[in-house]
Amino acid sequence: MLISPPFLPPRVDSQTEEQWLEAAMSGGEPGDGGYPVSYNLGWHGGVHLQAPARGNAGMEPVRAIADGVVVYRRGSSEPPEAPAPDAPLNYGGRTSDGVVVVRHETEIGAEFQQNIPTRVIFFSVYMHLHTVRSTVRQGRQILRKDEIGQAGYIKGQPGRIHLEIICDDANLIKLVGRGSGFVSKISDGRSDAVFGELYFYLAETVRVYPQRPPLNRPSPSDGSPLGENLFVGLRYAEGDGMQYKRGHAYVTTYRQSGTPLGTALIEPDAEYNLYRDANSISDAYPANARPAPSAVYELLRFGRIVGPDPLVPADVPHWRQIRTPAGTGWVNLNAQGVRKFSDADFPHWRGWQLIEDTADGNSLCNAPEILGPADFNRDGSITADEAHTRLIAPEVKAFLRRLICKFPTEWDATAIDASWGWLKTRSPANQNPMTDRQFDRLRGHIEALAFWKEANLQIPQLNADGQITGSEALARTHWHFDPREFVRIFRKCGWMSPLEFSLVYTDAYQKKIGSRLDTARNALSHEVRERYRTQLNKVVRKYHLNASSYRLAHFLGQGAEESRTLTLMFERRSEASCNQLYSGRLGNDLLGDAFRYRGRGMKQLTGKYNYTEYWVYRGWIARESFDRSWWERRGVVRRPVISNPDVLATDDYAVIDAGGWYWAASPHRGEPHMLSSINRMVNSGRPTRENVRMVTLAINGGETGLDNREFHTDRIYRVVGDEVY
Repeated sequence: MLISPPFLPPRVDSQTEEQWLEAAMSGGEPGDGGYPVSYNLGWHGGVHLQAPARGNAGMEPVRAIADGVVVYRRGSSEPPEAPAPDAPLNYGGRTSDGVVVVRHETEIGAEFQQNIPTRVIFFSVYMHLHTVRSTVRQGRQILRKDEIGQAGYIKGQPGRIHLEIICDDANLIKLVGRGSGFVSKISDGRSDAVFGELYFYLAETVRVYPQRPPLNRPSPSDGSPLGENLFVGLRYAEGDGMQYKRGHAYVTTYRQSGTPLGTALIEPDAEYNLYRDANSISDAYPANARPAPSAVYELLRFGRIVGPDPLVPADVPHWRQIRTPAGTGWVNLNAQGVRKFSDADFPHWRGWQLIEDTADGNSLCNAPEILGPADFNRDGSITADEAHTRLIAPEVKAFLRRLICKFPTEWDATAIDASWGWLKTRSPANQNPMTDRQFDRLRGHIEALAFWKEANLQIPQLNADGQITGSEALARTHWHFDPREFVRIFRKCGWMSPLEFSLVYTDAYQKKIGSRLDTARNALSHEVRERYRTQLNKVVRKYHLNASSYRLAHFLGQGAEESRTLTLMFERRSEASCNQLYSGRLGNDLLGDAFRYRGRGMKQLTGKYNYTEYWVYRGWIARESFDRSWWERRGVVRRPVISNPDVLATDDYAVIDAGGWYWAASPHRGEPHMLSSINRMVNSGRPTRENVRMVTLAINGGETGLDNREFHTDRIYRVVGDEVY
């Protein structure tokens, strides 16, 4: 799923990802359209957001947050400039009634071993629209960033929308990994989706050391028990535009309550050093017991193995320096009993909670998880003053944003009395109950805005193979997310769905040379695209290529030239042509090497020494089995033995992973440049000819196909980025 805010203001160069998201999704304050409750403790299923200014041209339009299908549309019946005081849409001030509902069917991951995608369905609801574009039609596909319309009025305030994110029980489990309760710590978290910050649950018996033990010693005899159950968070900096943060890792220790134990420890350039560190750990073992560097790379990247290469031995240590109650020390995050999770688990120690309030069927919040923090004097009841005071407290606002709540919809005109009748009853939080006449005015307002029965939202039912077998209406009582947090968390996912990937690598292949653009129609089929899509998503996640849309665009743009958008996974040259180009180069020192080690895979890996380094990385051959720089030696030479180089054209994972490995390792003349990850070169901002040239030089040492690489990188950035053109 690729996701973005409903407003897309231009990003300022100095803005971090968080600062930009705040600018794009401002509003939603308690008492003014906040989530999930109002001051009188009535449930509120979404947030009221303010449209940012669009330079000198009014306000930013409302846009679709993700790809989907429009399942309900109602144009705005805007009242006159001076509507009658008792008009239903003038309740507390002018209110717009345009509505669009989009159903999103997408993916957030897949099991590495079984390749079964994790398909999810959720709905985004856009209310109080002043206008709805004529292109937004029921049953029609809508893409992320497509304009929906213009923000309208909410109680007299212009440029506002109500945004809601909802799903049913089955899709809640797919989205967050569980349907109730807290994350279980007796086993590792989900493996189909691993993204964002990584977390390690350390029992109090885990040992901590004042200095880092040897790289191949998982459990030295010295050290002291932690003495307290802790969580350790490991985050590789997102590509957020702040130069000094790029590439760093941040290690934060959390207590059981989720409170950080001091500030994060910073590991400079840790992400760029992953390949170097994986090799260093592997090399610390004897040659006959050496773990594959690719598996060690995943251990450092994800805290566990999520790919096809097993970690042997399984107890390879993952040493990190952390804060402890006694100071700082080193712990093995791969020690026995340590459990691993990520943001994809929506962990409770980071504030995520699932709350159900469905028994009475009304819109009054009875959840003790919310009532407790609002009850300032702990007398068992909440007054209006307490609600006003506590709901605006920063710690309570932060707490509320990560609650995922199940309660009835506000927008069912047939259930107004059942939902809102409590407003006519006095309570500590509702000191001024409504009269019948006041309630009738509210009823008219809700009826003017309601859409639930008319929309009849349908959720396709999928079988185990992901095939649609039927559908059912979304129940009146369902799960709600704070849309701001939903967007924030799933922007870390970066898993491309079939539709999203078809926009990146289209059926028609275009090649740009100078000012000429050649097009080969139907060059890429859906079947070929799907053959590689899951593997490419895994590799993009493994090498942190989806940390920003800039990285992703550069990687996929270069791949478009190298593999002709997945349609050319081996070099189609004759043996004579390969001999002319590659003989005596790239480690090819024997007759037939030039053709045997011709370009293969998404990166078109070429030459015996590049093949050799990848084979060592995957653990398929040992470095001790051949002589270093064998192509320059005389006399008896031990050369690498690569029995099946066609693996790079036939094994779907290796075809893509070899490209990711080259991006991270940047080998040259058979010796990896341990610190030269191409990610270092990808700066934030729209791709330009100059930064595409830098990446191209790092990949092939020249500027072959530069026009085409620039064309595809820019084209793909328009798909995966947040900018609009």
